[in-house]
Amino acid sequence: MPTADELIYEAEIEQMDKRARAAGFLTLCPGEVYTCELHRTTHVFIMPVGEKWSSWRETWKEGKLHSNAQKMIVENVSFEIALLKAKSYAQFITKKRGMS
Repeated sequence: MPTADELIYEAEIEQMDKRARAAGFLTLCPGEVYTCELHRTTHVFIMPVGEKWSSWRETWKEGKLHSNAQKMIVENVSFEIALLKAKSYAQFITKKRGMS
């Protein structure tokens, strides 16, 4: 039987996943990795680094396994701030490319 702390932790992860989905992000690993595709070769990621969260964009050249460009959006902030900044960045790029 799960402990109270384990149940609280699971509920927190479910809420994070729910907020990420509502912002247009996919859950790659619950409570750990979220992504949003801006283009078939460009993604925004949100991940924890230690106790804080970071979000960044990565771009790949077609057919390559490793990204060729990265842009840090925000680092060492709460999950809520990382999600907000990543969502704002994704909306800005989508609007700039005329995809909205």
